[in-house]
Amino acid sequence: MELTLRQTLARMLAHGQHSALDLARALLLTPREVEDHLTHLARSQRGRLRVEPARCRNCGHVFRDRRRLDAPGRCPRCRQEMVDGPWFSLALDSGVRK
Repeated sequence: MELTLRQTLARMLAHGQHSALDLARALLLTPREVEDHLTHLARSQRGRLRVEPARCRNCGHVFRDRRRLDAPGRCPRCRQEMVDGPWFSLALDSGVRK
């Protein structure tokens, strides 16, 4: 039985950290489509989706308070467009469920 797109996405995130752009390239989607799937995955996985915030390559500013899952366009501190991330992963279950 083949996995659905979201199951494939969840499996990729469970095995490592990826940006939306990396996931889009691997799944032959646009970054926006991946972000839509990540939004759904965040709800369905009940807090297991981990987001490492984006950061500016120029000044090092970290976008800690950003709620949106898409990549910021530019840094609010230095106004440069050299922003990497955010990066996503899924936390593994600790094991036993009751």
